[in-house]
Amino acid sequence: MDFINIVLASDDNYAQHTAVTMASVLHNTKSPRKIFFFLIDDEIKPENKLKITKTVENMHGNIEFVKIKNNDLNNCYVSGELSRASYFRLDISNILSEKIKKIIYLDCDLLVYADIAELWALDMQEKPLAAACDLGIMASGRLRDQKNNYIGLAYDAPYFNAGVLVMDLQLWRLGNYAVDVIALASDNKFPNHDQDALNKFFMNKWQEIPLKWNVIPPVFNLFVKILLKNELRKKAIEAKLNPAIFHYAGGYKPWEYKMYTGFNEGYYKYLAMTEFRDSIMPQFDKRRKNRSINRQIFRLRLADFWAKLFS
Repeated sequence: MDFINIVLASDDNYAQHTAVTMASVLHNTKSPRKIFFFLIDDEIKPENKLKITKTVENMHGNIEFVKIKNNDLNNCYVSGELSRASYFRLDISNILSEKIKKIIYLDCDLLVYADIAELWALDMQEKPLAAACDLGIMASGRLRDQKNNYIGLAYDAPYFNAGVLVMDLQLWRLGNYAVDVIALASDNKFPNHDQDALNKFFMNKWQEIPLKWNVIPPVFNLFVKILLKNELRKKAIEAKLNPAIFHYAGGYKPWEYKMYTGFNEGYYKYLAMTEFRDSIMPQFDKRRKNRSINRQIFRLRLADFWAKLFS
């Protein structure tokens, strides 16, 4: 059988959320038996590994836990709420067997609403990496300045979000890219960490995928800075109205609030399909202060208004 190989990386803190992401993938594909998850395991507790395994197997998917072996990743810059696991994607070509020639990488704070087979089938145009643009950064003058200063990105050049990646591991191995990207990440304190390292290294060497495959907060909230740019506004509205992947990057995580329609009902839906279904919810992170759900709900309602107005 030709599998669709999907890689995630998690520590124990994100074990439940990883299972939820996996459940969303399996629920929305026509061929769950073709899905093969490789979970890079950063000290996940045995009982939680068992719950993840049961979740995947009960939904007819396949899973293998793999360990990171590259100590160079310990030297990578970590700040804020970022965990070491975020850097594991940089070494996937070495972590997995050479038999694995292509993978989809997914962050663990997202939900998949479309058949992942569609993303797998997209033409990568012989590029080592495919990803969706990060409109939050591309629409911001301040962040454009930052990327120009830190990674030398031209002001009119695209910048991608690294939460959803399609990777041609054959090309990564042929070019020995992992060594160079990890060195780049280790030698610099990039504001956006591994994402900046990937954007710098693969500048002009990556394939853009439709924005619907990585709908991040600036898109589903339709930030004004995006609405003011005609070329970005159309992309954002199309992706918001037809999301294939809803990515909760940034400050508002779906598990930290009770269920609100239009914001996090999908998380609760897929949580109920996992072996973590009896977990106490919501799960508030004390590091996240003064992030009112009312503010987020207002943003979403305003975004719905803008989407209707400009559609």
